[in-house]
Amino acid sequence: MNDKTPGDKLAYTIDNLARAVDVSDWTIRQAINSGDLIPVYPGKKKALIPKTEAERWLHSLPTERPEAS
Repeated sequence: MNDKTPGDKLAYTIDNLARAVDVSDWTIRQAINSGDLIPVYPGKKKALIPKTEAERWLHSLPTERPEAS
């Protein structure tokens, strides 16, 4: 039996983090590619984003809506 709730996760896959913060996978991948979001790699390919890193990234986002160009 798994008694952990989704909020109890210690780390997220790219897909799960995107769903958790209601953004696209592309947004998460762009944040990783730009160095704004730092994943860890427990295996050769699968990226995991630790909960603390996800929270740090989320709190670092601007609070003002960008102006349209």
